[in-house]
Amino acid sequence: MSRVNDAEKGSDIDPQEAQQTLEIAEANLQKAEGKRQTIEANLALRRARTRVEAINVIS
Repeated sequence: MSRVNDAEKGSDIDPQEAQQTLEIAEANLQKAEGKRQTIEANLALRRARTRVEAINVIS
């Protein structure tokens, strides 16, 4: 089974939801405590930023 099929297409992403998720991820990174929370917050932020960038490529 290919992992590529699990990826979202930019056209399938709700721009408002993606932007909101990015803002939440940024806030979570600011209040992260400890190494594990910081790593998880960074990963979530990277995923959220990638989704927003995918939308911007299409529009």
